[in-house]
Amino acid sequence: MTKYKNFFLIFILVNITTYSYSQNIVYANLDYILQNSLVGKKIINHFEKLNQKLSNEINNDKKLILEKEKSLISKKNILDEEEFTSEVKNLRNELISINNLNKEKLNNINNDKGKVSESFMSQINLILKEFAETNNIDIIISSKQMLIGKSNLDVTDDLIKIVDKKIKKFEIKND
Repeated sequence: MTKYKNFFLIFILVNITTYSYSQNIVYANLDYILQNSLVGKKIINHFEKLNQKLSNEINNDKKLILEKEKSLISKKNILDEEEFTSEVKNLRNELISINNLNKEKLNNINNDKGKVSESFMSQINLILKEFAETNNIDIIISSKQMLIGKSNLDVTDDLIKIVDKKIKKFEIKND
């Protein structure tokens, strides 16, 4: 009787072990998908243009402030000390105001970028879920979370193709 129990126990353990090894696990590089899919490139390009525009505005503001500073320095001997001090104070306040405005613009760009990326990522997650169900995949792991894996388990390229096919229209809303 104990032989049957031992045999039964071994049989169950072998089946459990076999089941755990039969899970279908793959991995994907989500950052690569975000940066190299058509919509991802569109998002990156959009925010690079906004950052470049802000950078140009900041450079123009710097030039303007430098010109005002040179003009003020050239007037130093002409203006009395109190008037000169007042002009310097006004220039500092203008510089602080410009810097605060530029920081606010940069924060707005970064917030918008976060919202757009989050929205795009939610669409990618839906695609991942559908891909897993269609291909009988139990787990999709981010390649950032693993040390090494067989290259045949990498589904990044397949997912980029699907993302490009399924997400054709993605609007970036400007508030």
